Order: sequence, then structure tokens, then C-alpha cells
Amino acid sequence: MIRSPLLARADLLRALDCAGDDAAAARRYAGLLGFELQPAVATISGAISVRAVVGPAPATLVEAAARAPLRAPLFAITACRRLEDVPGEDSAGDGVPPLTPADCAPRRSDGDAAPFVPLVRQPRLWPALRRSALETHHAGLDLPRLQRELAGARPLRRLPRRWRSGWGGELVVVWDCAERLQPYQDDFRAIVTDLLRQRGTGGFSVWLVDGSPRELRQRWPEKLGRPGSGSGPAALPDAMPLPAPATRVLILSDAGALAALASPSGRAPANAWTDFARRLAQHGAQAVVWAPLAPRQVDGELTRWADVFCLHPAGGLRRRRGGVANDEQRRAESARLHALRERMLARMAFCVRVEPALLRALRGAGAASAAEPALEALLWTHQPVVGDSHVSRALTPAYLESYRQAFQALPAAEQVQALAAARQVHAWRGRATEAAEASIWQAHACAEAQDECGDRVEEARQWFAALTARATRGSTADAGLRDYARDLLARNGADRRWVAANSAWLSPVWLASGAVAAPSGLRDEDLAQAVAARSDLPELDCRLGVGAQGLLLWRGELPPGPGHSPIGPPLRVKRLQVSDADGPRLLDPAAAPQCVAPLASLAAAGAGLTLFAGRHAWRVAGIERPAWAHEIGRDACGLYADLLVPLPGAAPDDPQAIRQRCRWIEAGHFRMGSPADEPAHLENEAQHEVTLSRGFWLADTACTQALWQAVTGANPSEFQDDVRNPVENVSWRDVQAFLSELNRRMPGLQARLPSEAEWEYACRAGTTTPFSFGDDISPEQVNYNGDSPYAGGEKGLNREKTVPVGSLPANPWGLYEMHGNVWEWCADWYGDYPTAP
Repeated sequence: MIRSPLLARADLLRALDCAGDDAAAARRYAGLLGFELQPAVATISGAISVRAVVGPAPATLVEAAARAPLRAPLFAITACRRLEDVPGEDSAGDGVPPLTPADCAPRRSDGDAAPFVPLVRQPRLWPALRRSALETHHAGLDLPRLQRELAGARPLRRLPRRWRSGWGGELVVVWDCAERLQPYQDDFRAIVTDLLRQRGTGGFSVWLVDGSPRELRQRWPEKLGRPGSGSGPAALPDAMPLPAPATRVLILSDAGALAALASPSGRAPANAWTDFARRLAQHGAQAVVWAPLAPRQVDGELTRWADVFCLHPAGGLRRRRGGVANDEQRRAESARLHALRERMLARMAFCVRVEPALLRALRGAGAASAAEPALEALLWTHQPVVGDSHVSRALTPAYLESYRQAFQALPAAEQVQALAAARQVHAWRGRATEAAEASIWQAHACAEAQDECGDRVEEARQWFAALTARATRGSTADAGLRDYARDLLARNGADRRWVAANSAWLSPVWLASGAVAAPSGLRDEDLAQAVAARSDLPELDCRLGVGAQGLLLWRGELPPGPGHSPIGPPLRVKRLQVSDADGPRLLDPAAAPQCVAPLASLAAAGAGLTLFAGRHAWRVAGIERPAWAHEIGRDACGLYADLLVPLPGAAPDDPQAIRQRCRWIEAGHFRMGSPADEPAHLENEAQHEVTLSRGFWLADTACTQALWQAVTGANPSEFQDDVRNPVENVSWRDVQAFLSELNRRMPGLQARLPSEAEWEYACRAGTTTPFSFGDDISPEQVNYNGDSPYAGGEKGLNREKTVPVGSLPANPWGLYEMHGNVWEWCADWYGDYPTAP
């Protein structure tokens, strides 16, 4: 396609060079050449054989006479941009081998899980535990001591006695299995195991209760039903029977203290345990409580009736007096523990699963929390902040963002300790858990902590690189990958910071999950790259169009009829990527026709969506009637707007006004120039990629003699047999004067000439052939010299004159006589094409 040289811009450049830094002189010289300074706003083209572009006026230019914009449910592509770094299938995985089962195996294989770490180490706990469980009996007078007292002439208030300790005839263990005590069940199990090993099973019984001595769950050993009844184990009684007097009753429980600290209304369990201890004491039995508490949390009322010991990692294992005597002290202690719990929640925020072992390790990562075993129960039961799984209590998605923000504020040393604890406990789990936690940790840890743990973060990065290779080279039939991706994103998809930091590998992993809606934070380019790299997804031809429902995706071509109008170019995609206010999602073109967006969502002010296909992104948004437009609508060729130019001195709505239709030319991209093997190719027509970032209005015909005369009062044309003929014999400067006068008469119009790229883009109308009609043309399609046909074709009619505009077929975008009839001026200068996109 040959363009006309526009040399007047060179004159302008010489004039501006002469003016130097004198702005006033520059404006004066430019005015003499017919140029004026224009605001930098989006423009639309309207034309004159010459074909002009018109644009929306700035708010300050809207005159009172302008018609109010019509809010119509019309939308179109308004912007386009080229995506960078979107490789094809050949770059999938970048040479990284895909993940194998061996890569997913646990780092440690010496056991099924991390070694159990008790609240109190067995060598230190056992002596105190044994003393608390032994029965003590007096064994007569202590004669040696009596002799010493008498020899020293010291008065005796009572006779000294000898005491002997030993295992009694019966030992009862009450094991509390309440849900809040789940973190301590291994500690209780270890105590029972040690007692059985040291004491034996004779006279030993265990009652399992659920939070209260009134909630019996099981008895060991089980008692059988009545002989001869044929029944199995006897049914549990309604209440635990009192043992024989002098029996030791060892209670492994918090005795309701943690329930009371967790909630002001949680005193019922504590009252039940105190009542149970009182009844035992009145019956002559001795209650001994081993509780996972700090001494300051022990209920004072309970210590009146029971010996209370604390499973506390610090301090002596001796009988404790009450630390909480009233409700005021209980509220103060609760507030202190809740503050420590918040710190622990921040510390564990990066973990994808928190089992009791990790909970204990994380508690030990802070000096204040290390001395508070009660925190494990308070955190375990802190729903809905943490989940309610029986084996793990990680943060729920609704609370991830706030606690991971709190994690960012932790000191670097504490962040490092937390990662080390998670890595140690999860070394016996699959690598997926470790890698996920390291990536989440890295997204939120401070720079100092990341520098210290760079090797662990790099391990996770390499693991996910291999996972990405598997996701890219695999398919949706990979059930293991699909399930892992769904679980990972269900737990952590709400963390926008993590998603954004790991968008490159998360995009193909999310795509492998088979989900439709993507988590917010994934980069559009990463999603496009993930789709492009999937060799198992077929590319399908599809088309976007407007229907009664809204924006539709059609397989192949749009159905015929006035009810369907195309939007954008024909597409060949594996998946159509759509991003709107709800986030990104993918549409499978094989499922077309389908609604991309309903009409209401696009018609609202400020609404719209972005579509990604191949290497480009398109913005689809509502189009309002411009202030200069008399009418706006849509037909089979797309959007149009009509401009009415009244005759001099006539009213704006004069029926004699000149009507010029403009077409909305959607933003997009094309290859400008012509291929070297195309007939009539010129050396200066090197092909190169061009992206038009904004849409514009373009007159659907060249400027008629009637319109030119209505604006200028003159008609310089040679062929004046019909006022509908295009004006000719006008220079580039003549056109600038015409546009200036037209803009003066029509406030807000901002008419200008199209650039050469805009003109060629509109002329091609989405085609790649030499002409928008195909590989050849005929005089029935184009007004040209039929005696000199294109590329050696057949000769045809030579009219030897212009024809009225709109009398020959339009191109696919509704533009007339873009080939032939007259040459048309463009706004920019003559020069070499660029070699880069």
C-alpha cells in the first residue's frame, strides 16, 4: 500500500529549530505554517479525501450547545497492548526436568514422623511423677529419731513416725481426651506408658473422659457384662464410680483451666473437675492432677482438694498452690495469653499445616511463649481463625492476609527460627509441604532473614521449577498434580503477596488444577505464557461478537444476521484469558458459544474487562455517545456515530445539514507494509509489527465536496458532477485549515488526519491479503484505471473520474473506497519504516 509523502512537517521542524527556546516565537512560526498546539488526548478520525479522525473533547471544552451524551448499552475494544515475554511451546520448562516421584519423597525416612518432644523430658519427669502416684503409709515409731530428740533434751510435741511409700493396691488414671487437649495427648500417652511399665497392670485402670469427669468415653481394662448374658463389654456408668479410700487418682487434664481462660463463660468444666476432686477427698481418695499449665494458671479452688503439678518445661516439678484466685486475675491472665497467642499465629502464618509437633516447636521459637504450654491448646481451639481438622490447625484462608502481614513485622531471628522449626518437623513429610512453606515464607520474610535462609529458599525454587515443567508438559489428566494444585491454592490462594511473588510457577500449576477462576495476583503475562506452553491444548479458531446476552465467544465464525456484530479480530487460541473485577479466568473455545460477559457488566460506568490471546491484550469497555455525535449505534460492521455539520448560518438540526458517518476502529495490532513476494511490492514497504494502543473514530468515506464546501465555502475539485464525490485538488495545508474550521464550528470534535499506521490498519480491516477484498480487485469493487489491472489480471472499466463516496462495496469494517477513487492525506511524514515492533 503506497502512502503520499507529507513534507510539510519538515517545514515545521525547520521553523521550530529557528525559534530555539522562544516558545512564543515557536507558536507564531507554527501558526504561519497552519499548525497549532493540541492537547494530548485520545483521538478519533474523521476525514476529507482526506478522511478525518474525531475524538472526545476534554471536559473543559464541552460547550452548552453540545448534546448530552447518550448512555447506551454499547461496548467495543478500546485499547490494546503487546505482551512481553510470552514464549511458545518450545520454551516449556526451560530445560528443567519434570518433577518425579523421588523428588516428592520425604527428606527424612527414619520413621513416619518427627520424633516426639515431650513437655517435660522423661528423666526429669519420672521421679516427680512416681512420687505423686505412690501411696504413703506410716510404719510405726521412728525410734532412731526419737532417741536423737531425747538425747538432745529437746521437748517432743508428737511422737515421730516412720513413713513408707509404695505402689498401692489400686491406681486409677483419668485421661482427658478433650479436643482442646489434642496437642498434649502424646504427653499423656507417654505418662500412662511409663506407669504401666514401672508399676504393671495389676490394680491399674484408665478412664477416658471428654473434657469433664462426667463425660465418660471408655474404660480400660473393659469390664464384661453379667456372666451368661452373652453380652459384650458392660455399658459405661453415668458417672465415674468413686474408688476405694486411700486410692490415688491420677488426673491427666487441664482440669478445665484452659476452657476458663479461653472464654469468660467457660467455667463449667473447671467447676466439674473441682467438684470431682472434692468428692474424692471426702471419700478418702487422693486426687493428683498433672496439667499442661504454667503455675500461674492453676485454679486456687482446685488446690484445696487435689495435689496439682504442672507439666511445665521450666521450674521445679513440685506441688503447686493456686495462681488464679478470682475472676479479675483470670481475665488478666487470659488477656496476657491471648496476646501471646496472636504472636504465635503470626509466627505460624506461613505454614500450610500445623500439627501438634510443629505447634510445640513454634511455641519454643519465642522466649515468652516457650514457658507457656497452655498456648498450644488456646491456639488449637481458636476457630474460625484456624481450621478444625483433627490432625492439623493451619490458618484458614480468611485470616491469611492479616496474620502474614503480622509475620512480616516479626524480627528476622524469629522468622528464621520459625522456618527452621517447620523444616525440622516436616522433614518426614513429602517435599511438597516443605517447598510450599519455604515459598510462602520467602514472600513475607524480611531481607535479613532471606539472606540467612537463601539455600532453603533456593531448594524450594528448584522444586517448583521442576513442578512447573511437569505442569507444562503434562495434562489435566495428571490427577496427582491436579489435586495438589487445588489443595495448595485452596489454602493459600487468598494471599495476594505470595501469589504475585510466585506468579511465574503458580500460573502453570493453577492451569493444571483445571479451575476456571484464577487467584488474584497472577500476572497476565505469566498466565498467557502458561497457556502458550501447554502443547496438549489444541488451538481453535474462534470469534468474539455482540449478541443480546452481551459479549459472546463463538467457535469459528459468527452466525449471520443483524443480531450479531464482531468484536476484535478473528482469534486462534488454546484458552481465552479474561480478567475483570472478579479476577482472571480462562474460557475453553471448544465450549463456545458462551457468554464472556453479560451486557449489564459492560454497560456500567467504569466497567470493562481485558482479554488475552496470543501476544496481545485487549480492553473491552462501554462506549458512550460522543458529545459531537447526533446518533450512535451498532450494525453488522460494528459501532458507528453520525456527525451532522450544518450549513453556514443554519441551525444545528437543519434538515439540510451534511451527515458524515464515523466508524469506531478498535485498538489492535497488524503487520504493516507488504511481503517481499507480493506483486507491486516496493522496497520501502518492509513489514513490521504495529500495535495501535487506542481505538478511534474514523469517517467511513472520504470527505465529500458538499462537506468541504459547507465548511470552507469553496469547492476546488475537478470532478464536480456530484456533490457526493470526494473533494480533490487540496493540499495538506488546505486540509489543516479545513479541520481547524470544522473543529471551531463543532465544539469537542477534535478532527484530525489519521496517521499512516491508523489508515493502513483501517484499510486492511483485519485482512492480510493485498486488498481487503482478497488477492485481487475489480472495477466493480474499486475505482481505478481498469486498463492497468493489478498483477497482470484482466482489464476492466476505466471511469476516468471519481465516483460518489459509498457507491462501491465497503470493507469488513464498513469503510468505503479505501482502495482507489482518490489518494488520501495522512497526518505523519514520509520516512523509512522501523525495523522493530
